[in-house]
Amino acid sequence: MAQTMKAWFTVPGPEGAVFELRDTPAPTAGPGQVLVAVRAAGVNRGELIRGAQARSTGPAPNPARAGGEFAGEIAAVGDGVTAWKVGDRVMGRTAGSYAQSVAASQRTLMRVPDGLSWAAAAAIPNVYVTAHDAIVTNGEAAPGECVVVTAGPSGVGTAAIQIARHIGCNPVIATTRTAAKAGALKALGAHEVVDTRETGWADKILAATNGRGVDVIIDHVGGAMLPENIRTLALKGRLVSVGRNAGFSGECNLDEIARKRAKIIGVTFRTRTPEESLQCSERFVAHLGDAVAKGALKPVLDRAFAFEALHDAYKYMLSDAQTGKIVLTVSDR
Repeated sequence: MAQTMKAWFTVPGPEGAVFELRDTPAPTAGPGQVLVAVRAAGVNRGELIRGAQARSTGPAPNPARAGGEFAGEIAAVGDGVTAWKVGDRVMGRTAGSYAQSVAASQRTLMRVPDGLSWAAAAAIPNVYVTAHDAIVTNGEAAPGECVVVTAGPSGVGTAAIQIARHIGCNPVIATTRTAAKAGALKALGAHEVVDTRETGWADKILAATNGRGVDVIIDHVGGAMLPENIRTLALKGRLVSVGRNAGFSGECNLDEIARKRAKIIGVTFRTRTPEESLQCSERFVAHLGDAVAKGALKPVLDRAFAFEALHDAYKYMLSDAQTGKIVLTVSDR
């Protein structure tokens, strides 16, 4: 491997972070780690949200490696790694993955299914681990329960729809603000798709449950949707707040929460320890890794951009035109 490599950095600034492509020392594989030659890396909206908050007025802002998931070939293995070898095609989650090489714990690795492209593989790790953590670990969704996935066309949304359907939830309802995306969401497994731009959208969700209400809401929107989401919850319903793309604050009827004995559950990887984050990946692989390997759960790749075109990828993400994931592809070095 080269002694230096290209990597994207998040650099705090007065107006929020800027993303810069820099030369940086190439990593090496430590104990329990593998060194991966990155071929593709998934792009995530959370990077933009955190970047907007990364304001610095000091003279020496602290840059950090950007990116959170990768797909590529193992170039070297560290001490204690026995289950993986050089040349294996792998994908996983680790900080700093917008880079030509990354050192990652063996515990985060998933094998790339045969025949799957690098770009498609990079569309799997973060959204599936995040969706699994929300639906199964925190939401405790059970077969036969109703699950609503808000912002269904998002990366995590497309994974959540598939997971909910795969584990037997019924009905699985997706929301969107773009009616033209309904067909794609139904193809992923949604029984019903509701356009939240339409008046009475919450009543349509309740009607789809025959008035019983929703057992689990996987919410990526927040903001003004919160009160109607709470209204659609069933007794003992759970609302899992994964994203807050429409705002951090929303009206909450506490009496409605109490009456329904409902739960609002917040999830994020920002405050998890490295050990907790690795456990999320391991739980997903143990439960549904075989479903990915057999193609029962599939990546939803919307568009791939060249590694150097991160700014274009972010601009496209902000357009909300995509269904599924946006990735960067890294050319051979």
